[in-house]
Amino acid sequence: MGLSVHRCLRQRDGRQVEVYHLARLRNQGALHHVACSFHEADPRCDGRGGYVEGVVRERDDGRIGVTLCRGLRCLDVAAAPADPAQAARQGGGQGAARQARMTELGLLHLLWEEAGLNGWTPRLGRARRHWPVVREALDRAALRIVPARNQILSDRLAMIGYADDDGPALLRETARNCGDTWRILLLGIVDDIALVNWKDGPPFCALHFDGAGAYNLRVSAASVWHERVARRYPMAMAALALPRAERAIRVVGLVTATVRVGLDRGAALVRCRADDIALMEVEPDTLTPVSSSHELAIARALVEQRRSFIRPLRFDAGREAVLPDFVLTDTSDPRGTPMEVFGRADEAYAARRAEKARYYDEVYGQARWWHWDAVASPGRWPDFPPVSPQRSGDGDA
Repeated sequence: MGLSVHRCLRQRDGRQVEVYHLARLRNQGALHHVACSFHEADPRCDGRGGYVEGVVRERDDGRIGVTLCRGLRCLDVAAAPADPAQAARQGGGQGAARQARMTELGLLHLLWEEAGLNGWTPRLGRARRHWPVVREALDRAALRIVPARNQILSDRLAMIGYADDDGPALLRETARNCGDTWRILLLGIVDDIALVNWKDGPPFCALHFDGAGAYNLRVSAASVWHERVARRYPMAMAALALPRAERAIRVVGLVTATVRVGLDRGAALVRCRADDIALMEVEPDTLTPVSSSHELAIARALVEQRRSFIRPLRFDAGREAVLPDFVLTDTSDPRGTPMEVFGRADEAYAARRAEKARYYDEVYGQARWWHWDAVASPGRWPDFPPVSPQRSGDGDA
């Protein structure tokens, strides 16, 4: 195993500084221990396996090349969805159609995973409540992602959050660099997505990030996007419909947009028109992705018991892919211990549940994985597998 060193220039506290970071070498992620920050799951066992070969590829320099559904040049249009039969012929396996390009949701999952934000260890405490910590982790991840020749994702990515002194200037710099040629990617905690009936024109969809007021940022989309995100992300939209103090989760958003920089009362105003919106539900303190209230309860219990864990992300893989809800990284199993929450008891789900149990028994062995039947025992789950004294599982983001 080996590591490579990458150098870049970044703005911190109003000045440019040289930043160096380590990256794993090509195709060596699975060789690192599951608790190591350079670990990457075998793509056959996580959501990256849902793409045809070459959509996500490790380069010789340690960076990750990706083929996006929507190019970052403003003239690029979104590619049509792959024909399922053709995608299956390209290696889907088990009757599953693999995707020929990565969507915005897949890119959001890639950024979150590469930043280490899909995992948590007790050592992190409440660090992720501070947006600059999150931004720096995401920026390091974006420096490793290559969406096109001679393009680094971090050059087109702007992150929006509270109490980030450098954030507004970085947004303006990125927006100006994008100009009329490139799309900008906006990433942050979403506060509201609303349909606005404007008296001087047709209705439109408005998206507000937490802390966006300090950035003088306006994000809008065609009115149809309000119905689209409600259909695609019902849990997220239900949470955003509640008063902020009553929300059990936070919602992370990634927006692909064209951008214009103008003036509003003498101050720079950044206007973005969204081409696509991806949302992801997360636990508020750790920012660990969750997809149900049952998973949220387990994520909180793991944090309370000071456990170390990761959340495998689905990317654009179909629902037929078997991914655990969490993986404990502090047990005696060097692969980690998968955790599965069964949140349904209907007949249609019974076959799916049996399939998952069969998979875990065959791959990990009986009694080597944890599960909870949240319908049969609501609010009461089995004890978690014990911590191995030799596993610390510490991370850095």
